[in-house]
Amino acid sequence: MIDVTQYEKLLKVYKQSQKLERECEKKVNKEKRIDFDKAMQDYDKIYEPYTIYQDTIFAKTAFEVLTHLNPILVEHRTGKKLKFSEVFGEDFEKLTEDMVIHVYKLVNELSVNYKFKEETKRLDGKIIKGGDYEKPCQLGFETPIWRNGEEIERGYEFGAPLDVRSKMTPEQRRQSRLAFQAMSDRERAEYMNNNYGMKYKLKDYSNNKPRAI
Repeated sequence: MIDVTQYEKLLKVYKQSQKLERECEKKVNKEKRIDFDKAMQDYDKIYEPYTIYQDTIFAKTAFEVLTHLNPILVEHRTGKKLKFSEVFGEDFEKLTEDMVIHVYKLVNELSVNYKFKEETKRLDGKIIKGGDYEKPCQLGFETPIWRNGEEIERGYEFGAPLDVRSKMTPEQRRQSRLAFQAMSDRERAEYMNNNYGMKYKLKDYSNNKPRAI
């Protein structure tokens, strides 16, 4: 079992992050009672001390511990078993924002991209089962692939690469989403195979159309 609670420094910064979160939540609730709409507009700004701490001190401390342990991770997209360093590298400063988030998710939440091969005791004390993901990536929502702290492939959403969707207009994204949602699972598998080189076996998927949205 991987027990990250035994690392005193990591546990300390985790507790501090929880304290900051409670303080920010208290402030948001106070602002809501005064002016709900303004509180919602200022939500991200109010939570800034917490998010900055998470993305810097907490994430970096978690990275140091995990680099030292170098545990085996399971990649959701491919099912491959890889060492932590093979996925995240050994230089925290090289990581993208998304990678940073998933570093601290590994020790205290659940990452949809990577998980520990071994059973794990998280910082909140909860025991998480290790091993393969119970379900594969959802068709058209394939997760990113990372190697040595670099993004090899960003991933997909509603059947389109995330870097492509990010350049679409809101209306283009809406039309793309509606078109993909109207497909059967078999059509989605065929679409991902033909357009992005996936290797889904069409016989494994139903051709039943989804209910009207």
